[in-house]
Amino acid sequence: MWFVIAVIALLVGGALLYLDRRRSAGGGARDRRRWAEARGWEYLDTDPVLPSRWRYGTIHQGGPGRARNLISGDVPTPDGPRQAYVFDHEQAGRLSSVLAAVQVRDAVPAAVELRLPSAPLPDDAGLDLLQPVGERYAFVADAEAVRPLLTERLAAASDAVGDDVELLWAEEAWVLATAPLDSGAERLQDLLADLAEVATALEQADRSTRA
Repeated sequence: MWFVIAVIALLVGGALLYLDRRRSAGGGARDRRRWAEARGWEYLDTDPVLPSRWRYGTIHQGGPGRARNLISGDVPTPDGPRQAYVFDHEQAGRLSSVLAAVQVRDAVPAAVELRLPSAPLPDDAGLDLLQPVGERYAFVADAEAVRPLLTERLAAASDAVGDDVELLWAEEAWVLATAPLDSGAERLQDLLADLAEVATALEQADRSTRA
């Protein structure tokens, strides 16, 4: 008798959890849609290809997966608009984080990950610890190429991103960051602005090395 009751309770609990997740996902989709409409951005329920554009950060750790509740558009900056994406990142069938990406005009010479001390170490054998950058530690694919980019301006810009973002990274023509799944539209809007400043800092340092 008690076994039957326990099984029924387990089934009911599972059903309630499933419904709660569906409601949460639906609410997130509505919020993301409203954000896109208010800013003239595009919205997609899902994109199975976009995350495969990148290979470092959480992409390497959990696989490219797919983008859910994806919005894309331009972030205004003093130097002109930058292309940007925000999406819920689904890996191995579950949502892992919100991923934000902002375009860099000139591709960085090599990948760099900036991790808070609380973040797990990268599991990519191609990344080596180089040095602290503000409150974060830089793990890089090519120390000689990346070291000139790790300026005081980059340190200040990466510190401004906030402690709720344990990992941000740059590869090719993008700066990316992962945020908690419960991050609201206002927080993500601020994150995009912060990533645009990180992109500007990298560009400025890169131009200085070429001058």
